Amino acid sequence: MHIQFRSSLHHALAYIGLALSYFGFGKLFTLIAFEDQVLPIWLPAGIALVGCFLWGWRFAPAIFFASVLFNWTTYFGLQTHINHYSDIVQVTVVASGAVIQGLLGGYLMRLWLGDPLLMRSRKNIAYYVLLVGILANVTSANIGMLALSLFNPQYAFSQHWQNVIAWWLGDSLGILIFTPLLLMLLNITVFKPRGYQHKRIMLATCSILFLSVTATTYLSNQANLKAAQREAQREVDIIENVVLRHVNLSMLAVQGVAAKLQSQPQFSQDKFMQIAQQQRERYPFLFAVSWGQRIAQSDAYTLQAELDALYRKEVLLHGPPLNSNDPMVVVKYVSPQAENFASLGFNIYSRANRKAALEDPEIILQPRATNVVKLVQTQPAKPAYVLFSPVFHQNDTTQQTLNADIVGYAIGVVQTDVLLTSVLKMTLANNYDLAFYDGNSEKPFFSNYDTAQKPYHADTHYSTQIRFAGQTWRLTLAIKDSYISHLNHQQTIWLLTLQLCICALITFIVLLYNYQNIALNHLVAERTESLNIALQDAQQANQAKSRFLANMSHEIRTPLNAVIGFASLTQTSHSLDVVKKYIEHINMSAKTLLGLVNDILDITKIESNKLHIEQYDFDLQKLLAHMDNLFSSSAKEKGLSWRLYSNVDHAVWLKGDELRIEQVLINLCSNAIKFTQHGQVSLHCEVIESDADYRVQFSVSDTGIGIQAAKIEHIFSPFVQADDSTSRRFGGTGLGLAISKELSDRMGGSLHVESQIDVGSHFHFAIRCPFGEATSVSRPQFDESQIAKLHVLVAEDNPVNQIVIRSMLDSFGVKYELVANGQQAIATVQQGKFDLVLMDCQMPILDGYQATSTLRQQYDQKALPIVALTADVMPEDKAYALAIGFNSHLAKPLDRDKLGACLAHYAQICSKNSSA
Repeated sequence: MHIQFRSSLHHALAYIGLALSYFGFGKLFTLIAFEDQVLPIWLPAGIALVGCFLWGWRFAPAIFFASVLFNWTTYFGLQTHINHYSDIVQVTVVASGAVIQGLLGGYLMRLWLGDPLLMRSRKNIAYYVLLVGILANVTSANIGMLALSLFNPQYAFSQHWQNVIAWWLGDSLGILIFTPLLLMLLNITVFKPRGYQHKRIMLATCSILFLSVTATTYLSNQANLKAAQREAQREVDIIENVVLRHVNLSMLAVQGVAAKLQSQPQFSQDKFMQIAQQQRERYPFLFAVSWGQRIAQSDAYTLQAELDALYRKEVLLHGPPLNSNDPMVVVKYVSPQAENFASLGFNIYSRANRKAALEDPEIILQPRATNVVKLVQTQPAKPAYVLFSPVFHQNDTTQQTLNADIVGYAIGVVQTDVLLTSVLKMTLANNYDLAFYDGNSEKPFFSNYDTAQKPYHADTHYSTQIRFAGQTWRLTLAIKDSYISHLNHQQTIWLLTLQLCICALITFIVLLYNYQNIALNHLVAERTESLNIALQDAQQANQAKSRFLANMSHEIRTPLNAVIGFASLTQTSHSLDVVKKYIEHINMSAKTLLGLVNDILDITKIESNKLHIEQYDFDLQKLLAHMDNLFSSSAKEKGLSWRLYSNVDHAVWLKGDELRIEQVLINLCSNAIKFTQHGQVSLHCEVIESDADYRVQFSVSDTGIGIQAAKIEHIFSPFVQADDSTSRRFGGTGLGLAISKELSDRMGGSLHVESQIDVGSHFHFAIRCPFGEATSVSRPQFDESQIAKLHVLVAEDNPVNQIVIRSMLDSFGVKYELVANGQQAIATVQQGKFDLVLMDCQMPILDGYQATSTLRQQYDQKALPIVALTADVMPEDKAYALAIGFNSHLAKPLDRDKLGACLAHYAQICSKNSSA
């Protein structure tokens, strides 16, 4: 490096000026920072690089002290006292990261690459852009973000890697844009003249890049904010609907008590307590249920006598009527009694708000509610509203009339925090600040944030009114800063990544233009960019294909090795027990291969949108028992503890696709056992009954290796596992979770995961199923004596498959003839009479489709049944086979029971035809 300053004074001024510029530009850019201090470009990184390029390690103190000063004043203001030692550690580590990054990039330029405006070769320009401009900047991002994640509560670990990427992208843009510009400015002011070319082009390019990066990032953040506002408006509507469903449920709960009391004109305290307890167990938000007996004021002494007898003179009538002609509604029974004993004997007509609810004409149609009150029974007092549902005097007639007298009220106290907490669990409320107000009250009775410390902004604040049972609630919703920040962060990272690619390419082109001293036209730039993108796409596609083929080769060869190996061992063993064991291993490996093929077929069906979800009745308890039997032994073989937890203690009949639900559970439980080395695996099942259906929540938990947070969003993609080492260590194609997620979505359910590295994972699968009807399923029985009367023609070219079908038909005692292709099948049918033809579809000379088409010209389906015996199992293959003229379809690998059912079906048809 041969940079010379004009004088010692210029040398000193340059050093001091760059150090002050590091701090000054940093403070300036914090003024235009977006959410979470996201800076689209960090010019101090370019200053640190130029300083280390000029002075090497001698510029490190300037970077360190400027960075410490900047970070201290940014995070802690101008305070000089130290609140905690971690504050010092934080700013020190961040500054150290900036120093290390500056020295790394500076020495790459000092010792190897040289001045970026005077590069010695095209390769050096590329190395400068890739190594100094991009890769070296991960140093400060990782070190600095680690300190902030550890010591600064504003930066959560859940966003750690996103913050690292944003930091890295900002530093890279700062170096790529500002380094050439700063060197050019120093050349004008303090350097002895150097042979820089095209200063105006360089100045214009850097300025345009700087302005475009800043402007597009700002516009993108604004667009994200508007998108978040639209989502917030939709969320208001969703929460309003869910709240209405829940408050209507509370009204149904109180109406249910009233209906049961209505049906029993003379009910005792014990009967009431039984009814109330049942409703409280069913509806957790019911804080208390009571019976308010309506009497005239003149009957108060009689009721007091009843209370004295019930509660040993510990309950007195209290609460004087508001008017002399008002009736009295006195709390006679209450559940739970211990917590609400003080409410016994209370005259509800003594409170204006409750009197208004009782005298609302609409109360004869549906329950009426009071405004939100405080429960003095709880510490601290919690908000609730009171619901009243009338119970009418029973006339001689069985039907209740509108003019019937009201003898009392079923009263329900609904705890709003319990009700609304369950509401928020069903929504995306974590992304918003929510508050519920009663009527025109300015103080909320429920919120998920500290309302005293969170003023609303007009542009992010939404409200709506919720009316029910004669009351009005006001819901306010504001977007959380953290949600806007998270949304912006994700979008900004993608935007900055795109901008970095563009800036890197433009910087490379401009530096190359400066090096060659030849104007590069716009067409060459476009072609260069297109070639780079095409090459990158081709490389990625080739890598993806190679990874997939390697993975599939491994997964297929592993069980295939067992099949071939044990098959060869059977030839060397003379022990029947040993041979049986070998055959068991071969059977297990063959099923593994079949499962792999089925997974690939399921993915193919999903991608072609040909996967169908069936609807039929099944017993959930039987399904859980099957899962317990299936995985208890496999977990025991691995030394794991297997547990099944369920609130299903009797037969629960659902309507849905049992096989697909079972497939999801098998995939989740198999993965849990596969990725768990010690500890336990458990399956939880909770069934919640609603008015229309069941909500079934499955949870599969393990104490396995866990999943990194950054990998969780990708594990439901096809052919993806947590990382490459996982597939090498544990095996698998990565199809199971992708299929499970798609099946869950197709069935209207949800599938998500929570996981921690080296702690374990929790997969949650929820689905709603309509009520099913109990059915009895019996395994089909075959009349093998009737099957044995069949005369069957088999067309099969594969020698091994010929042995299999021969053995199966021999086991049924069926008379058969075997041919090797379709042409022989046609000739044999014409020479003899056959009850059934089993036709392979893929054969030489003449395949099964052509042979069947030819035979159908002479024989119809009733005269000569032909069954497709093939490995083509896709829906379109089956449809094509039926369209050609096959009667039905049997899929390979062939199952003996399915073959028996097929033979029995056509044997029964032949028997009927003979009788006719």
